[in-house]
Amino acid sequence: MSAESYFVLAVAGTAVFMDFLMERVINSFICLGLLLGLALSLRSGGIGGVPVYAAGVLIPCILLFPLFYFHMLGAGDIKVFAVLGGITGIYGILHIILGAFFLGAVLSLAFLISCGNLRERISYFIHYFYQYFVTGQSRPYIRKGKQVENFHFTVPILLSVMLYAGGFY
Repeated sequence: MSAESYFVLAVAGTAVFMDFLMERVINSFICLGLLLGLALSLRSGGIGGVPVYAAGVLIPCILLFPLFYFHMLGAGDIKVFAVLGGITGIYGILHIILGAFFLGAVLSLAFLISCGNLRERISYFIHYFYQYFVTGQSRPYIRKGKQVENFHFTVPILLSVMLYAGGFY
């Protein structure tokens, strides 16, 4: 495996660990990851690697902002994607994002079916958007704390990174 593969696995694995312990990903870890990603880009592509690095960091922020705006995806998840994008570039991060959302959907569906509250969660989702269109105000989609329905999105991010590092895509 390449240094890039080890690094993305370390970033995603550490993010999962932080998310489960503290329900957040620490900003100092994100900053360290961004700096190390920049160093890897400079090492592999020289000064020409900086635009690739910048695009990899910015693409997740731009693409995922609507989910952040509606409080459906946490800032920590987007920052983890940004760090991963800085390491993998545009091609890699787009595959990781798509893989994470696919795996997240599969895991969420399995979780909802096993808990027996699929209909309740779909109703909550529809009501959430109905309230937004009626009031024009967005509010947090998930409740803070260790709620049963809260889903740590860093898990499908890690699974997607594992597939990426393993050469699946």
